[in-house]
Amino acid sequence: MLLNNNKHNIHWLASLSLIGLVIAFFTNWPIYHHKFGGPETTWYYVIAWVMAAAFVFLRPRALVLLLSEPMFYWFLVYALSGLLWVAFIDAGYFSVDDRSWRNRLIVLLLFSACFVLTTGVDFRRLVAVWFGCVLFAVVCFWIDYLVPFTFIPADHKASNPGRAAGFFVNANIAGGLLVIMCIAIMPFLAMRWRVLLILIMGMGVFPTFSRSATLLAILVSLVWILRGHFSKKTLLMLLIVVPFASIIGATLFSKGLSSTEINHDNVAGRLQFFETMGKETGDESAQERRYVAQLAWQRFTEKPLVGYGMRELDETFPAWGFPHPPHNMYLQMMFEQGIWGGILYVTFLGIILFKGIRLYRRALSRESSELGVAFILIAVYFAFLGLFSNTLLIESVGIIILASLLVKERELISSDPRYA
Repeated sequence: MLLNNNKHNIHWLASLSLIGLVIAFFTNWPIYHHKFGGPETTWYYVIAWVMAAAFVFLRPRALVLLLSEPMFYWFLVYALSGLLWVAFIDAGYFSVDDRSWRNRLIVLLLFSACFVLTTGVDFRRLVAVWFGCVLFAVVCFWIDYLVPFTFIPADHKASNPGRAAGFFVNANIAGGLLVIMCIAIMPFLAMRWRVLLILIMGMGVFPTFSRSATLLAILVSLVWILRGHFSKKTLLMLLIVVPFASIIGATLFSKGLSSTEINHDNVAGRLQFFETMGKETGDESAQERRYVAQLAWQRFTEKPLVGYGMRELDETFPAWGFPHPPHNMYLQMMFEQGIWGGILYVTFLGIILFKGIRLYRRALSRESSELGVAFILIAVYFAFLGLFSNTLLIESVGIIILASLLVKERELISSDPRYA
């Protein structure tokens, strides 16, 4: 049994700590606040680690569980290999403004802290907080779309009227994180609420106009339906509700599009992507992504064994020389650490996929089976969006979800005599 069933009743410390962290990170408040004059986001990670350390002090077994989790060692290798590259490939280069060399350590600490704290919480209560954060995010997305500049001033460089992101600032990140939150919630949601979850996911992703998040949301929805996550009654309800939701979405979309503050060309270009099945050529964003992908691949082939090191990929880094990094996790890690970086990321995907398949095949309950599907979909999330984003491993929401679900997986395995 896990720690939340221990006779010593200190679960309140873990619950309050983790729920506070979830509310902060699932609303993206640390990053949003920092962009507009708030404190360094590093302080939030320090607070998470301090709270986890306090819990471990009171319940040392939490540390034992962490040290028996394979994913912890992946993050440890991820962090230590980054420091190794800094020492030898970058010749000890450090810069206060360069976050790349310390992001890996921060992610390791966040994963460890959330894993430890999750062992002491009521998981259903945690999922309820996740669901509340999803609702809050979707409301913010539509406010951002209908009332441009509510969250980001017009003169800010991150301003992108017409594409909703709310507190997440970046619409592509916002759409992707909404999908992974819904994936994590589904196995623990009562059947009667599942129609609401799939509608929320669709209605939330739509105003971000993120092509990758939209495709992923469609894939996730199909998997849920095909794998029996909905009863016949809920499927019937879904068929009835979807047309009404579509009418509401279309009405809100038209209302927002009528605003003179919307970037109509940007929105039209993204809609055209789906109309032409991705065959359009006039999309500047897509052209830039293709260029940086080609550049990253070229640089990798020049130094395939060790890469170019842990530096911020912008125009100040001579080996890169372009204002934007490659929007690709595979190419980013291969550029930084050569073939080792590619192996590292594929191993990360493999661990998640293995856990999902194992749990699904040996499931004794509906919850176990659906959690196995959730792990497989999370592996798909990191694999698919990794082709379009280089920030997946520094996005706190994904790391917190992964840590929490791994604890739940451990709980289910410990209750299965076949794993004894």
